[in-house]
Amino acid sequence: MNISSTICWCNIYESSSIQNVGPNVLGLRQGNLLKFMQMPTGAVSYFRAETVATGLYINNFTGHNRFPLFAFDETVLSPNIYIYKYPELTKFASLPKSQLTYTLLKFSELDLLIAVGGYPNYPICVFNFRTNTKILEHPTFIITKNFSLALSNGNSPAIVQYDKKDMRILCYEMCFVEKDAYLHKVSEVQMGKNYFKSASHFMCFGDDNGLYVVNDYGQFSQIDIACFAVTSRWSPTYVNENDSEMITRAHALTAYKMGFLIANSSSAIYIKKKAGNFTVEWTIDEGLHNVELFISNHNGELYASREFGDIAQVVLEENEGKLEQIVASGKAVLAFRTFTCFKEECVLVLYNDGIAMLDLPNGKTLSEVRIPMTCAICAHRSNTYVIVGTIDGNIVLINFEKPTVANIMYQLQCETAAVFAMDFHDNWLVFQDQAKGFNIVNIEYRPIKMSHYFSIKDDHLLKEVFVQSFLLVEGPRLLVMISRDKRLNPPGHAEEMWIFNWTKDRRLHRRELSLPNSYVSFFVQPPMGRWVNIEIIGVVKDSTIFDQFVLNESSELQWIASIKSAHYGHITGLGLTKHLLTWGVDGIMVHFRQHKRSKKPFMMSRFVTLLFTPQCLLRARECYNSKYLIVLSAENVLWVARLPSLADNVRENEELPVPEKYIVQQTKMVSALFVPHSVKMEVKDEFTPADLLKRDKIRHMIQDFSAKVTALIDYDISVTGKSKGIFKKFCYHYKWLEALTEEAHKLCTLERESLMLAIKDQSRIRDWIMTFVTRDAININYKVRSICAEANFESFSLVRKPNMMIFDKYRFYDLEDHMRFSVMSADEIEEEPTYPELMEEAGVKKATRDLKLYVVEGPSVYDHIMAPQFQLQNKFTVTSNQIFNDNCKFSYYLADPLKQEFNKHFHEAQQLKRETIDNVLNTNVVLSKIYDNMNIMLRLLHMETFQPPELTAPSLAKDEVIKSIMEVDDSEVKAINRRRRKTIDTGGKRGRLLLWTPEFWARALIVMMDGVIEKLWEEEIKKDVPIPEFVFKKQPHEYSLEDQKIYRAYEEAVQLLEEDRRKYLRILHENEGKTLQLKTKHILKLNQRVAELMLLKLKYDFALSQNLVRMLNLKTINHVRDKLREQINGYRSDYNKLNDYIKNYSYLLEFWEATMTDVRSRLEAQQARDRALERQFRGNYLNTVPHASHEMTKLFKKRPKLSNKLFSTSLICSEVAYKLGLKQTNRTPFPMPKEINDFLAYVADNDASKHCPPQVDAKSWDAFVKLRRQKIESELRLKGIGYQLIDSQTYMNSLTNDIASLKDSKAITQKKIEDTIQLYLEAMRNMTLQLTLTLGQVEVNIKGTPKSMENCVLMHVDDINDVNRMIKDAGLKKIKAMQRVAVFRRQVIFKEWEHKLYKANIAYLKYMLDAIEKCKVTIEFLNILRNWDKVKAERQKYMVAGSIERIMEQKMSIFRRQIERVNIKIDLVKEKTLEIKRRNHLIDAKIERLKIDVAFQNSQRDVILEQRRDREQRERMEQIKTHRQLLDNVRKHYAHVLELQTILELLRLRTYPTLGPPLPQCHPPVPEYIVNSVP
Repeated sequence: MNISSTICWCNIYESSSIQNVGPNVLGLRQGNLLKFMQMPTGAVSYFRAETVATGLYINNFTGHNRFPLFAFDETVLSPNIYIYKYPELTKFASLPKSQLTYTLLKFSELDLLIAVGGYPNYPICVFNFRTNTKILEHPTFIITKNFSLALSNGNSPAIVQYDKKDMRILCYEMCFVEKDAYLHKVSEVQMGKNYFKSASHFMCFGDDNGLYVVNDYGQFSQIDIACFAVTSRWSPTYVNENDSEMITRAHALTAYKMGFLIANSSSAIYIKKKAGNFTVEWTIDEGLHNVELFISNHNGELYASREFGDIAQVVLEENEGKLEQIVASGKAVLAFRTFTCFKEECVLVLYNDGIAMLDLPNGKTLSEVRIPMTCAICAHRSNTYVIVGTIDGNIVLINFEKPTVANIMYQLQCETAAVFAMDFHDNWLVFQDQAKGFNIVNIEYRPIKMSHYFSIKDDHLLKEVFVQSFLLVEGPRLLVMISRDKRLNPPGHAEEMWIFNWTKDRRLHRRELSLPNSYVSFFVQPPMGRWVNIEIIGVVKDSTIFDQFVLNESSELQWIASIKSAHYGHITGLGLTKHLLTWGVDGIMVHFRQHKRSKKPFMMSRFVTLLFTPQCLLRARECYNSKYLIVLSAENVLWVARLPSLADNVRENEELPVPEKYIVQQTKMVSALFVPHSVKMEVKDEFTPADLLKRDKIRHMIQDFSAKVTALIDYDISVTGKSKGIFKKFCYHYKWLEALTEEAHKLCTLERESLMLAIKDQSRIRDWIMTFVTRDAININYKVRSICAEANFESFSLVRKPNMMIFDKYRFYDLEDHMRFSVMSADEIEEEPTYPELMEEAGVKKATRDLKLYVVEGPSVYDHIMAPQFQLQNKFTVTSNQIFNDNCKFSYYLADPLKQEFNKHFHEAQQLKRETIDNVLNTNVVLSKIYDNMNIMLRLLHMETFQPPELTAPSLAKDEVIKSIMEVDDSEVKAINRRRRKTIDTGGKRGRLLLWTPEFWARALIVMMDGVIEKLWEEEIKKDVPIPEFVFKKQPHEYSLEDQKIYRAYEEAVQLLEEDRRKYLRILHENEGKTLQLKTKHILKLNQRVAELMLLKLKYDFALSQNLVRMLNLKTINHVRDKLREQINGYRSDYNKLNDYIKNYSYLLEFWEATMTDVRSRLEAQQARDRALERQFRGNYLNTVPHASHEMTKLFKKRPKLSNKLFSTSLICSEVAYKLGLKQTNRTPFPMPKEINDFLAYVADNDASKHCPPQVDAKSWDAFVKLRRQKIESELRLKGIGYQLIDSQTYMNSLTNDIASLKDSKAITQKKIEDTIQLYLEAMRNMTLQLTLTLGQVEVNIKGTPKSMENCVLMHVDDINDVNRMIKDAGLKKIKAMQRVAVFRRQVIFKEWEHKLYKANIAYLKYMLDAIEKCKVTIEFLNILRNWDKVKAERQKYMVAGSIERIMEQKMSIFRRQIERVNIKIDLVKEKTLEIKRRNHLIDAKIERLKIDVAFQNSQRDVILEQRRDREQRERMEQIKTHRQLLDNVRKHYAHVLELQTILELLRLRTYPTLGPPLPQCHPPVPEYIVNSVP
C-alpha cells in the first residue's frame, strides 16, 4: 500500500528528542517525523517512516555522535531496528528482530548499538551494526526510560543503567568467552533521594571514562564503581555556605571539552579539572527555564534545545556564556483555516497571541496580526474575512487583501464570558461563550460594522442539556447538536438536533428533532446557491459509519444514506472540502465524492495516513485539489504533507440500508420573543431646562391628585367602612393584588420548607456526629465536678468493640500458665507439706502461690497490677514476639478491666452527684419556704423583715453530660426552633387543656384543703383573730359586760397567737440551721468522694503510665537490637558481595591478561610482517630499479599530511586498512568522516601513474604501488593494534585499582562487622533501668530480687567514671610495678642459673682431671706408641694429593644428603604448621560465628520453656529448703521441750505427791531420727 507522503514542514518538535547525527548534524523528532539540520550550511531535510520498506512508524530514535548515522525501531510488535545514513537517508543496516518492544536505543562511540527491551524482562541487547549481529542479551527487570542509560567511550564500553524506582546505579561490563558473550554486573551504587528531581539528565561519562553525577542541590560527584561509593568533587558556593536552606530542583549534567556543564532552570556553570580539582571556567546567567537539555558534539560545539524545538548555540564572551538562536521554532497552533479565494497556496493558523498566514510549501510566515489572548477563529466560506475571538470577550474582524497583507476592520467588545466556539455565515456570526450561552452578532460590510444583536436565553438549553456542537447555515438557521444527558464531558455525543431561527418580528423559534443515532461529529457542505438543500454529514458514535442528511428550506431533515467505511477503528472526526475526510485512532481516510468505479458519492475511499500509535486529531483537511494534507493534533502540532497520487489502493465502502424518504420527526416547537441589544442599549436623549421644568410641574400635579384621592378614600372609609364604597373598589377588586398575594403565600411556603429542610439537615448532621463519635466507644471522656470547689476527675474512654485481630495472634502464647491456674485443684494445694503448729511456733509464714501477671485473682485489678512481684522489669522478655504479646495482653487483661473498674466508681460518683444535686435543690425549696414563713411571721409580729440570702443551686456542667458535649442547643440555631411547642388555638380546646395543666390541680387542691382535709398549725397562726364588731361601733366606755368578756377573750387570743407566732419563728430559725447543716453535709460528702476518686484516678493513671513506660523501654531496647541485627546482616551481605565482586574481578583480570597476551602476540606478528615488507622493498624491489632507488625510496616513505587525531581509534585504523587492502569483499561499506575519504583519495592520487618516475616502467610501478599500499595498510593495522594494546593496558590498570579498592572496602566492612557485633553484644548485656518513685521510696527494677538491692546506692555516671578512671590508673601502676618485679626476678633467676652452670662445669672439669690422672693405656695404644714411626709412615699414604679432598667430598655428600633429609622434614613441619594455622583461622572464624549464633540463639530462645523450668527448679528448691528449715526447727526445739518437761516434773514433785510415769499412750512416740539428732 503506497500511503507515503512527502513532509513539507511541521510547526513544533519535541525538544527532548535532540540527537547528534555525526559531528555536524542535529536531529529532532515529532511523532513519526524526523528533522535533520546541518549546522554549518543550515540545510534542513525530513524523514518519515510509514511503509514496510522504510519502517512502520518510529518508536525510539537515536543518533551516532561520531558517524553520520541514525537508528530507530518500529512501533509494531517484534519490531526491526533500522540504521540509516545521512544525508542520503538510505538504509545502512537492519538488525534482526529480538524483542517484543523496545524502550530505548543508544549508539556507542564505535560500532555497537545498545537497545533496552520492554516488558517483562527489560533486557539489555547489544548489537554490532557493522556485521548486523546480536552480541548478547541480558535481562535486567528494570524499567529504563530515556536518558537512563549511559555508555563509556572505550572500544568495549561500560553500560550504566539507572533504576529510578530503587534509586540505584548498575554498572555492567561485556565479557567474551570463546564464541559466547555475556553482560557482567560489576557494581551497584545506591544514590538516595537527593537525585530524584534530576533523574532525567543527572549522569554522564567524562573524557577520562569516569562516571559523574549531579544531585538536586547542584553538587557534582564521581561514582567510584569499585567501592560502591559517591565521591564529591565540586559543590556550588551556596551549598558549601548553608546546605540546610537550599531548595531542591532539577539539574542536568553534560560533558563538554574535557569538562562538564551543570545546568538548572536559572543558570549554568561550566567546570573543568585543573591541578586535580574542578574549578569554574565560565557561567550562563540568563534564565534557562525553557531549555530542555544541552548537547555537545566532537567539534567542540555546545547547543541548547529549547521549547518547541528551538535550538541555540552557546557562545563564549570572556567568562560568560550566551545563547544565540540558530534554529527558530514555531508556535503551538490552536486552529487553522484554509481559503479558496487565493491563488497562493497558504493556510491561516491561530496562535494564543494572534493569527498568521503561512506558506504551505515551506511554512514561512507571509503575514501576521498580533491579537492578545486569542482562543477561537472562523473564516468566511467564500470571502477573505476572518473573525477572531479572545478570552476577554472581544471579537475582531480581519480582511486579507492578499496573503501578505492583513487589515483589522472592526473590533467588538461583548459583555460576555470568554469566546469558546464560533461559526460564521454571510452577515451573521454565532459564538458560544464559556458560560455555554449563545450570542448572535450581525455583520454589515458597507460600511463594515458589527453589533451584538441578541443572546439566546434558553434555560433549557443552558442548564438541562449537553451541547455537543453547533453549525450556522442559510436562513439564518442555527443547528445545535445536543444530548439530554447533561453529565457528559466534551467532546461527548449528540442525540438530537435543535434548529433555531430568528425572524424580523423579534421571535426566536426552536425546533427539536430526534436523530436516528448518536453522533460524535458533524459537518455541513456549503451550498452553491441560496435557499437550496443543505448537506449535513454526521459520524455515528463508536462505529465506522457516517450518515448523510439533507436540510431543506422548510427546516425538514431527511436521512438519505448511511455508509460504513473501511476504518479499522471508530471514527472520531470528519471534514469536507472536495472530498470527505474522516479520521480515527487508526488513520485518515479520504472518501471520493466522484469516482469512476461508483455512481454514488463517498462509496470509494483510500487511506492517506496510517497511525500506528493512537493520536487524538482535532482537524484535518486536504486542499488545493488534493495536493496537500494539513493535520492538527490535540497537542497543538500542525504538520503539512504533500499527498501522492490518490488513484491507487482504493477501497470500497459499504452502503447500509436506510428507510425510504425518512424524514426526521419534529418532537417539539417552541417560540419566544427576544429583545435586541441595540434596543436595550439605546442612548438616552438629553433634555433642556424647559423640559425638566415641565417634568417637575407634572410630578407636583400627580402628588396633589394623589393627596386628594387619599383624602377622599379616608372620608369614604369613615362613612361607609372598608366593605363598601371606594376602598373596596380600590383594594379588593384587582387581580394583580390577588396574584401578588398568592405569590407571596407561595414564597412563604417555599421559605418555610427550606427552613425546615435546613433544620432537618442540622439535626441529621448532629445525629450522625453523635453516632459516629459514640460508635466505637462506651464512654467518652467527661467529668464529675465537685460543688463549690475546684476538684474534678475524668472517666476512662473505652472502645466498644476491642480489636481482637491483634489479640488473637497472641491469645494462646502463654496458655499453659492460664490452664495451670484454672485446673489447679484444692487437693494439689493440700498436698504441699505444711506443719501449721510448728510454723506458728516458729513464726514462719505460710508460703503463698506465685501470681500470674495476666490472671487477676483478687477483687481489685489495681492491687493486682501494683503487686510487688509485678513491679520489676522482666529480664526474659527479649524478643519482639514477647513484647507485642505483653503489650496486647496487658491492654486486654489488665488495662481495660482497670478502666472499667474505675468507670464503675465514676458512675457511682456521677449518681451520687445527681442525688446530691436533688437533695440540695430540695433543701433550697425547704429553705425558701422557711425564709418566706419567717418574713410572714416578722411582718405579723410587726418586726422588720429581711431579704432572703441567695441560695446556691448546683447543676451539671456542660462537660459532665455527654449530650451537652455532643449536641447543639436549639437556641444556637438561628432558624426555627423545632422543639418549640406549636401555638395552640385556645378556642374550643381551651377548657379541656386547662383541666390537664398541673397549676389547675394545685390551685384546686389548695382550695379543697381549706377545712376539708386537715388544718395545719403553721397555717392557722398566720391568720389573725377576728376583731369583734362592737369595737368598730362603740367606744370602750360603752362596752357592756358581755362585750367586755368578749374583748378580754379577744385580747387573750391575740396574746396567745403572738406567743405561738414567736414560738414558730424560733422553730423556723432552728429548722434553718438544721437544713443548712444538712445541705453542707450533702455537699461535703460529694466533695470528699470526688477528692478520693481524684487520688484514685491518679493512682490508676500512674499504674497505666508505669507499664506503658516499661513497655516503651522494652520496645526501645528491642528496636536497638533489631537495628544492630539488621546492620550486621547488611554488612554481612556487603561482605559476601564484595567477595563475589573480588572473585569476578579476578576472573575478569585473568581474562584481560590473556587478551593482552593475545594482542601482544598479534602486535609482534604485525611488526614482523611490517619489517618483512620493509626488507622486501629494500632487498628485492630496489634491486629491480637500481637507477631510481633514491626516488623510489622517497616515494615509498611519502604519506598524506593529515592530523594525528584523525586515526584516533582502532576501528578507524582497521576500516581504512581494509579499504586500502587489495582483497575487497562484498560487505556494506562503513561510513567514514570526510577527512578519511580525503585520505583515501590522496593515497589513490599518489598511486596514479603521473607520479611514476620516467625511468621506471609501468609493471615496476604497479608492483611498487602494491607494495606501498601493503606498507600503509601494515602501518595502520600496527597503529590499530597499538590502540588496542593501550586500551587493554588501561583497562587492566583500572581493574587492578578496582580490585585494590574492593579489598580496602572489604577490610573496612569487616571492621564495621566486628564493631557492630561488639555493639550488639553490649546491647545484649546492658539493659536500661526503670526507676519508680513511690511515696519517697526508690525501687530499682532489674534482674534479681528486691532484697539484693536493699543496700545499693545510686551514683552519678560521672562519679562512677571517675572511680573507674582512678581504678584503671592504679591498675596500670600496679601492672608496671609487677612488670619491674618480674624483670628483676628473671634477672636473678638467670644469674642463679649461670652460677649453677659454672659450678657444674667446675665439678665436671675436676672429674675429668681425676679421670685422666687415673686413666690406663690399652695394649693397642701402647703398640702405636712403640711403633710410632711405622704408623707415621702409613699415615703418609693419606697425604697423597687429592686423597683428602676425595674424603672430604664423600663426607660432604653424606652431609648434603642428611641436610636434604632434614630440609624435607622441615618443609613437612612448615606445611603442617601452615595447615594448623589455617585450621586455627577456620576454628577462630567458627568460634566468632558460634558466638554470634549463641547471641542470636539467646535472643531467639524459648523463654517460656526456660521460665517454666526455672520456676519448677525454684519451687523444688523452696520445698527442700522449707523441709530442711522445719527439720532444723524440730531438732532445735525438741531438746528444749525435754528440758522444760524435766523442770516441770521437778516442780510437780516439789508441789504434789510423786506419781507414776505416764502411760505410753499419753505421749506420742519420739521419732528415731529426732532422738538421734539431739546432742
